[in-house]
Amino acid sequence: MSCALCESSPDLVFENAAGRVLLHPDSAVAGHAMVVAARHVENLSDLEPDEVREFASLQHAAERALLDVTRTERAILLKLGITTPHLHVHIYPVRNTMSREEVMKVIDAEVREVRMEGFGEAVRERIERLTSTT
Repeated sequence: MSCALCESSPDLVFENAAGRVLLHPDSAVAGHAMVVAARHVENLSDLEPDEVREFASLQHAAERALLDVTRTERAILLKLGITTPHLHVHIYPVRNTMSREEVMKVIDAEVREVRMEGFGEAVRERIERLTSTT
């Protein structure tokens, strides 16, 4: 079976042993991204404990980077896997003043924001700084 998340992506922002961070093409909010597990599994509980720690660390860095670059205060996280059963978590950086209705429009991709030029590179640089061990 072919998996879109296992294949290379032009939306790749960052990659390490734990997984990849991809910008989502719908750009419902400029920072809509996904953290994708390196190993093709459907659920977090399918990973080994060390893999879970590494995935959580990557998700943490991606969320922080997206909040910093978008200058937003809240991250909405969503794990479905309905269309693509490969573990991935959507991150939607949003303003903390948004109502539930506004957030649901973002999740349902009923809105679209334009990403600033160089957005992906800014996120990559921030994730690299957050994950560096030096």
